[in-house]
Formats: sequence, C-alpha cells, structure tokens
Amino acid sequence: MVFSSPIFLFVFLPFVWFFHVLLPEKFRKAFLLFASLLFYIYGEEEFVILMLATIAAAHVSVILIRRHERYKTIIAAAGSVLVLSILFVFKYANFFTSQLAPLFTRFSVDITPTKFHLPLGISFFTFQAVSCIIDFHRKREEKEPSFLDTALYISFFPQLVAGPIVRYDNFIPQLKYRAVHYAAFLYGLKRFVYGFAKKVLISNNLSPVVDKIFAMEPSSMGTVVAWAAPFLFGIQLYFDFSGYSDMAIGLARMFGIRIPENFRYPFAATSMSNFWRRWHISLSTWFRDYLYIPMGGSRKGDFRTILNLWIVFIVCGLWHGAAWNFVLFGIIIALILTIERLFKKYVRYSNTFLSHLYVILIVFPAFFGSFRSNSAAQFFGIVRAMFVPAASSPDMLQLFDVKTISVALAGIVLGFPAYEIIVKKFGSYKIFRYIEALFLIVLFAAALSSSSMIFSDPFIYFRF
Repeated sequence: MVFSSPIFLFVFLPFVWFFHVLLPEKFRKAFLLFASLLFYIYGEEEFVILMLATIAAAHVSVILIRRHERYKTIIAAAGSVLVLSILFVFKYANFFTSQLAPLFTRFSVDITPTKFHLPLGISFFTFQAVSCIIDFHRKREEKEPSFLDTALYISFFPQLVAGPIVRYDNFIPQLKYRAVHYAAFLYGLKRFVYGFAKKVLISNNLSPVVDKIFAMEPSSMGTVVAWAAPFLFGIQLYFDFSGYSDMAIGLARMFGIRIPENFRYPFAATSMSNFWRRWHISLSTWFRDYLYIPMGGSRKGDFRTILNLWIVFIVCGLWHGAAWNFVLFGIIIALILTIERLFKKYVRYSNTFLSHLYVILIVFPAFFGSFRSNSAAQFFGIVRAMFVPAASSPDMLQLFDVKTISVALAGIVLGFPAYEIIVKKFGSYKIFRYIEALFLIVLFAAALSSSSMIFSDPFIYFRF
C-alpha cells in the first residue's frame, strides 16, 4: 500500500488514526500491530508469514539472551544469523546460484536457480530484527519485552517498507507511554504533506524523463544528456526517498512515536564522506554501529580502516540489490572514500566553492550514476559520453521541456536548507504559522490534482 495512493490517504490512514485515538491506552499497541499487519498483507498477502517468522526469531533470541546470560553472545550471533539467512534466501539465493551455475556445470553438476519473490521491505525489517537482538545483547534490560512490543517494533507500518531503520533501544521505551496530543498530530500532518508533495510533485514528474534517458544507449547520448542523467536521477531519488521518510516520520508522530531523521540536505555536502553522513542516515549509522565498529572501525591503523570501509560498502551495495551494478556502486563509494582518507592531510573538505565543485563533478555522477545504471558497461559508457560527444544525440527539446526544467530547478533549490532558513527567520511570527498552514493546504491540493498522482508510483526503495 503506497502512502501516496488514494486507498491509504482516504481509507486506511483515517480509519486507523481515529480508532487508535478512540481506544483506551491499553489496547492501542495491539490495534497498531493489527493495522501494521493488515497494511503489509494488503501488499504482500501470504508473505506476512515471512515477516512473522522474522519477528518470532528475534523475540525468541531476546528471551533466550535474557534468561541465559552466560551464553548470550552465542545466542545473539545465532539469532542474527538465522534472521539474516531469511534475507539471504529470498534476496540473494538466485543471484549467487546463477553466478555459480557455470562453474558447477564444468563438473557436470546442474544447478537450476530458484526464483524467489522479493517481499516488500524485507531488507528493512530484517535489519530492525538484527538491531533488536544486538541491542538487547549489549544492554541487558530489567524486564523481558513482550512479544507485542517486539512485533510492533519490527512491523510498525509507517517505516515498515522503506525505513527509516529505527533502533530497538530507541523505539521500545516510547511504547511505555505515548502521548497522542494535538501539537504532535499537527507536526506529523505537516511532515506528511511535505513528504507527499516531494514524492508526487517532484520525483514522480522527473521519473518519465529519467527512465527515458537511462533506456538510451550511452553511445547515442549527447554530452548534456550524459551529464544530466545522474543529476536528474539524483533529484528524483532524493525527493522520492526523503519524501517517503518525511511521510513516515509524520505518520509516526501522529501515533505518538518519534523516529529518526533520514536525510540532512545531502545536496549541500562537501565531500563523499560528508555526503554519506547526510544521505540515508539510518542505514549509514546501522552499518557503522553493527558492522564497521565491531570490525575495528578506525582504531587499528590506516590499512585496517580502509579494509573495513571496503567491506562495509561492498556489503552496503549488495544490501541495495542482488546484482553486479550494486556491487560496483559500493566499490565506487569505497574507492572515493579511500582517496579522501589518504589525502585528508593535504585537502580540507570545508564549505568552499572548490569542495562543492568536487561534489558536483565527482561525487554526484559517481554515486547516482552507478546507483541507477543497469550495468558497469552502461555506467562507464555514460561517463565516457560526458566527455566524448556523440555523433548524433536526441532532440533536447523532446527530453527537457519547460516542465522538466522547472521541476529540476525547484528540486535543486529545495535540496538545500532554504526551508530551515525561512523558519529560523520568520518562524516566531504568529502570521507565519497561518501562511504555512494555507500553503500546506494548497500544496496538498496541487499534489492530489497532479497527473503524476493518478498512477501512485511505488517508492524507488520499495525494490530493496
């Protein structure tokens, strides 16, 4: 069920919110769990069993850790492996068997890859289950969590399908008492509308031209088109994913839950490392806390630090998808971060013109180009087309009409902290709140009436 779909906006959300408010406090958690499972069943039907199996594995692990202190490390490791094995089978089994099949054929062993359906949100709820196990292992609680708490933490519908990835030790304490009050609801509604507008008015409107460009052969791209490709996709992806995150944060606040911010204006980055700290923050911190730091982080010398970076980002690439282009994506990020680290003594990535120029010329094309390309050949073909003009290129007016250019320019402006600057300067004035409320009504109406709303395009990160 897509947040921007009519059935969610006008049926599911009003029904769930009103019943949640009307119910006594002691029944609210159970009702939210029911609503979350219903939300998932609508999109994935019988695969809700897979999510329930993940929840059960995480909860049993937590209970065993609580009751058997002596063996808690072994239990935590076994529970994490069990949960991750579910992700591996459904997301990676086909990829690895298809890669190994030619090798086994040489030994007269026939391997037929089994096609597994990739359930929505499996990468996200699996990582939350691992967080549940490891956080409980690291900080032994006085009280055993209830199955209801664990199940709601992993399946909470606002962030179930595409995050942000919420930490167990951040979410569970909020379930003890959740004040559902007027101010929180209004804030949540505001964040939801801004996220909805980001998705529908900017991302959805850029989607057709981005698809058209990346369907082209790189050899037929003109230089302008080749440079536009990663930037237009970057704007599309940012407003799609940050739009989802805003909607998720807003929805959670409507139900009295705070979930973390997932973006911090990545377009204002000054280096790849700075960009990564601003982009998909919940994922980057998850890899930092549960993989990078346990492997030694940056505490064991430069060589070990760089090795850890490469392992983390290759795994991060594979997390995004079981395909070689995502491995390439991870390798390119790791390579740029390695170069930045080696030259950090000589170069300062401060907020200067040169640092932003570096991000525009290197970081953005590398990050978004490798992420969107269907293969390494396509990515390197686009890079070549950036500097070697094609013999013939498409009619620019067919690709970049006034609407596309206007939406892209709006995306660039709004990708910087313009809103925060306005709020900081005028937010204390009472009239500002009335003007913003009127603006939100107009924005929501414009998004609803947009032609891109008709299709209710799934969010890009639903694929992961």
